Amino acid sequence: MLIIKYGVVNNFSFQYSEEEYSLLDYIYPVAQEYAPDFDYNEDTGESYMAVSQAPDIFKGRYNARKLRHKFTVEEYMQDKELQGYLQALDLDSEKFWYLLLFCYDYSWGICMKGIEINKFPVEYIRDFVDAIYSNYAGSGMLGASFNETISLTLKIGRKNIVIDNNNAIACIAKFCDDGLENNDLTDLSNGHFVDLTRQSSDSVSVLAYYFSKMIISAFNHQEHLKDKRKKGANLSDKEKMVIAHSLYLTGIISNESVRESDEYLKAILKRYKNTEIKKLNSFYL
Repeated sequence: MLIIKYGVVNNFSFQYSEEEYSLLDYIYPVAQEYAPDFDYNEDTGESYMAVSQAPDIFKGRYNARKLRHKFTVEEYMQDKELQGYLQALDLDSEKFWYLLLFCYDYSWGICMKGIEINKFPVEYIRDFVDAIYSNYAGSGMLGASFNETISLTLKIGRKNIVIDNNNAIACIAKFCDDGLENNDLTDLSNGHFVDLTRQSSDSVSVLAYYFSKMIISAFNHQEHLKDKRKKGANLSDKEKMVIAHSLYLTGIISNESVRESDEYLKAILKRYKNTEIKKLNSFYL
């Protein structure tokens, strides 16, 4: 293994090396949480979680100089406040450098270059049924009634087929609902589920949130950090400041004031708490 200034690896080997494996210690559990692989048992046909391939993809991108980052190891090592927080938390600076590279690259690949995932066919059907049921007012002597005027339009080329009979629409919703409940529709998930040409970008705030959550995941796998937190706290103040400094170092947040307090971090963690990013990572397919 070749080493250059500040202990940075020139190229990772894909043969097992205890030293290289150790350098990526902080990455492995995060990769397993965010990018697990799945395999299946040939005897039972059941799927199971396998070891993530994301660390190997990371090593390949690192060796090919394709990682998204622009920040340098020199900038990282010269950030004395950040290094001080790492030391106070008893975190290995070299290992944390590779974690930063991985989390930034992975976050960018899903948040800013993510591949859109289309809904499964059954999801479209469920949305269709829910939309009709949400407008359903009940059934009387004249049949089904709705809160608002309702109609269905099927477009075939230039031809439109319009159904505006309330009873017919209620029956269609009931047939679809029964079909979802009582039939095996797993084969409906086949088809154009992913369009590799359709990429979309989230806001910088979402990128900051996702990146921060990945770093938090790494912290949560360090038992000595969890042991030192205040009772009931999800993070210590020093852990928050490491993330705040990392957001600035990576360039995700360009306002230097983010390094001075954890207010921005607390704001994005609260604002995007239940945010789901339903995209594929274009860098880690």
